[in-house]
Amino acid sequence: EESNCMHAIDSSMSKSSRRSLIPTGSLNKSMKMFGLNKALSFLLCASLALESTAFAPSTTAKQSHALRAAADDQVVDEATRNARIMAPLSSIIAAVSPSLGLVSPANAAPSASAFEANMRKNFPGALTNSAISLRVAAALRDRGYTPANTLFGSSLCSDEINDTSESLVGDFQNKLGTDGVFNLGGLGGLPFVGISGMGAFIHHVPAEGKIFIVFGPHVGISDKGVVGQIERVGQTSISTSCGAGIGAYKAIMGKKGDGDAETYLGTKDFQEEYIIAKLSDRLDPLKGQEQSNESITFLTNKMYDLVWEMMRSEINAYTTKDDFWKECTEVTLLGGIVVNRGHGSGVPGGEDFYQPLMLKSLTKDGESDLYGEVFGDFPALAAPHRAAKYV
Repeated sequence: EESNCMHAIDSSMSKSSRRSLIPTGSLNKSMKMFGLNKALSFLLCASLALESTAFAPSTTAKQSHALRAAADDQVVDEATRNARIMAPLSSIIAAVSPSLGLVSPANAAPSASAFEANMRKNFPGALTNSAISLRVAAALRDRGYTPANTLFGSSLCSDEINDTSESLVGDFQNKLGTDGVFNLGGLGGLPFVGISGMGAFIHHVPAEGKIFIVFGPHVGISDKGVVGQIERVGQTSISTSCGAGIGAYKAIMGKKGDGDAETYLGTKDFQEEYIIAKLSDRLDPLKGQEQSNESITFLTNKMYDLVWEMMRSEINAYTTKDDFWKECTEVTLLGGIVVNRGHGSGVPGGEDFYQPLMLKSLTKDGESDLYGEVFGDFPALAAPHRAAKYV
């Protein structure tokens, strides 16, 4: 196997690229370097072989047609164990690369930016939009999702930064081959279309087709690493993201008296008032604290809970009916948090990120947890969310 792996790597490299791996010097030194490169190639092959198992099929458990409020399961599968092996291999490769001349100090990867450092700290496991859509689309294709039989819906915040050429929804449309997307989300990503809107969406599914929905709140991180802030194109001052979530947070923190949160509901600003009412008690741990990266991260996770609770309620209103499965064969839900990055003047820009917290599939036979199959290389991330007790 080692010989075959070495041959594959050697064949894929041009003569010039092979020469670039061997620094100038004596023949003896070159031979030693060849031996080290061979060892490094073997480590790379081993790492790639282990990584490929992250997409091993998961076990499907038969459940009721209703989405469960919680799953007290742990993702400790083969992909997880392999991920633990890959980490030391990656460290070894990183350690020996400079000595092999593969990475010079001038070409070494720069230290993480303030954006990336705070994203990794507060939203661990977040991947670029393209990486998320690549993984999930591959899993959906394996389950029989095609451009002709798939109805695609999204419940993300209506903020325009979530609807760009590089947005998560756009990436999924490209990789799934779907022409359009049904927008279920309003402020904060909550599916404010309600039961009627969800019903309209579901009735658009192709005959014996499948439904895929991506949902969740969003949060910006500025170039300086401030969670809840973002640079916008054409603006000279910093902006908030998510404005609806942070607006609700400030309203709740600024209240002098508690009272009944439901009394804030009205018709002129229904969506924001609903968010304030539903978040009020959930933000008690933040009262009396200064706004910080940690407090906005806490807020964003509570926003995720709101989105999921409303989504689950609306989906269950239809999937619990027997006649629903006469037209639709499967519903897959991807839930997580969109992490926006700035794109204003003087900001590097780049892809937004998405922290996946749930991936479930529902059929007439029950509910399947696909998270371990697709995101099994960082299972600890989703544990608190998948085991959370939603009310």
